[in-house]
Amino acid sequence: MLRPQQIEDQLQFMLSTLIQRELRDPDLGFLTLTAVRITGDRSIARVYYTVLGDEAQLDRSRKALGRAAGFLRTHLAKHLKMRRVPELQFFPDATLEEGNKIEAIFAKIKEEEAARPPAAEDEA
Repeated sequence: MLRPQQIEDQLQFMLSTLIQRELRDPDLGFLTLTAVRITGDRSIARVYYTVLGDEAQLDRSRKALGRAAGFLRTHLAKHLKMRRVPELQFFPDATLEEGNKIEAIFAKIKEEEAARPPAAEDEA
């Protein structure tokens, strides 16, 4: 029996390949799968993705993935050696966005420190 990490890696690879080669929906946009996490009972696979574009493109991609979920799951069932292929749930990956926010906070702190006058040293 495969370990969860192996299943997640295999699902991510196969889904990426299927999306790139088989899906012809222009609403997908420039989409990248960033991670797949399966539940302990292996019944649900949470698929995380990023999309190049604005919020409207993210929404179109989310809807396109929802429409394609059955097709993708059917193709996975043909190629995976699993008794039951997990249900696919798609979520936008906010990791990059959160990282950018943290970087902006650090940059602001650095600017504030640079603008602050140097502390006077006490002479004894």
